[in-house]
Amino acid sequence: MKAPLFTVCLVLAGCGAKPDHPQVRVALAATGLQTTQMPMVLADSLGYFKAEGVDVSLVNLSSYAKTMEALLGGSVEVAGAAYQQAIQLAAEGQHVRAFFIGVQRDSRVLILAPASNEKFHRVEDLKGAVVGVSSPGSSNHQWVNFTLAAHGVRAADVSAVGIGVGASAVAALESGRIDAAGLAAGDHFRLLQRHPGLRVLVDSSTPEGMHASYGGDVYAGGALTAKQEWLDRNPDAARRMGRALQQALRWIAAHKPEEIRERLPESFRSQDAALDCRIIAWGLPGFTVDGKMPKGAPEAMKRFLDATSEKVRDTRIDLAATWTNDFL
Repeated sequence: MKAPLFTVCLVLAGCGAKPDHPQVRVALAATGLQTTQMPMVLADSLGYFKAEGVDVSLVNLSSYAKTMEALLGGSVEVAGAAYQQAIQLAAEGQHVRAFFIGVQRDSRVLILAPASNEKFHRVEDLKGAVVGVSSPGSSNHQWVNFTLAAHGVRAADVSAVGIGVGASAVAALESGRIDAAGLAAGDHFRLLQRHPGLRVLVDSSTPEGMHASYGGDVYAGGALTAKQEWLDRNPDAARRMGRALQQALRWIAAHKPEEIRERLPESFRSQDAALDCRIIAWGLPGFTVDGKMPKGAPEAMKRFLDATSEKVRDTRIDLAATWTNDFL
């Protein structure tokens, strides 16, 4: 009996030598060239996930709010999101954790629509205006509310409407049905190219804008989040994803915008290569080096949310439970 049992063990060991391929569905807010989502998209298109032995399926949705809905609803295991959404969900009793941070600089701007460029000149003028946000209740919406409040305009003083991201957001601004919008991840460059004289009322990607919104130059965005229970059950899959994403970040840092654009999926690019490269070049300084949470960023994001969310402000939240570097 010993010989056959030994043989069976050898066969099983041989089968186990080939790593399994965990399957992970990931929801991204990626309609067009969204710089905050580039590490994830490139890790897929460059074959880094495949090399790590993890089968990743990307699902493109219209906003971060939609990606979190998919995560909480169970249709995906991982969601691309704004890190502050993990804090907001903690205030609601939901345990979602960011395990990768793609960007350390905000990318949001508050920009006027072409039809309203001469009607409004300052944020203070927007009382009574219709303002576009990626989706109601999203991190983009919260940033717009914070920015308005900082200039004496209450959220109730404007009408907020969801316009998505990418091409749909730009189209909404050009349609004349909204007066201004909060855009992110470089979308405003497409609008400015066609309407060079448009006013950008606030630009949070600048040092001044970062200080105004977050009280300093620390920020965490472009996050990948998962339910804590999934991370507990699938640490190996999370580590494989982490290694692939870190490799994508290193690849981004070593290549020119033109080279980066060439490796993006066709659906992620526009017909204007020069404009795409301009947006990529603008976004490059904002990427993290290794995907880890920037020091002080959770506290900075919590202070930002305290100013915009009564629920977050009044709830005792363990920030350490909303993020982790353990899989990097």
